[in-house]
Amino acid sequence: MKEDMKTMKAKSWTDDGFSLDPYDLIFLPGGHERGVVQVINSPVTHRLMVDYFPKTRKPSNKTVAAICHGVMVLSESSLPNGKSVLHDATTTALPGIMEQGIFWATRAFLGDYYKTYGAGSDSVQTSVEKRLDDPSKQYFSSLGSSPFVREDETYNYISGRFPPDASLLAEKTISLVQRSVGS
Repeated sequence: MKEDMKTMKAKSWTDDGFSLDPYDLIFLPGGHERGVVQVINSPVTHRLMVDYFPKTRKPSNKTVAAICHGVMVLSESSLPNGKSVLHDATTTALPGIMEQGIFWATRAFLGDYYKTYGAGSDSVQTSVEKRLDDPSKQYFSSLGSSPFVREDETYNYISGRFPPDASLLAEKTISLVQRSVGS
């Protein structure tokens, strides 16, 4: 491995000509920290997702997994027709009631730390739902404490709500990748 590392050349997703095509799995982590905004709003990330996500349509060996605010990277990535790459997919993300709950419970001593775009901004759930063709049929969630993920039927795409879902998301993602690449 040490020898291989000497010949490997690191690639930056911001390099001209960078493509996600060589990869079978793209994982979009979440988080409420303000730094995640640069990924959610990045034109480069949007371009990469607009190119890659449609390639996950089944049958495909390409997969995308996202959790929490990571789902917003997809919902904010617009196809040439202006629709989100998620417009016809089923998904979950951080539920608005959970986001608002932690925001109000900590606001006195953390300010708007738990609101990525600041106090008064849309919740992750609302932001994602606005970009779906029919949120009532496409957005799935649970307010329970048991791990919850959503696997889309049309795309090799799986999503989770927040950190307690991460282990189940990882297990289901591994299974999805194994099925899609024929392992």
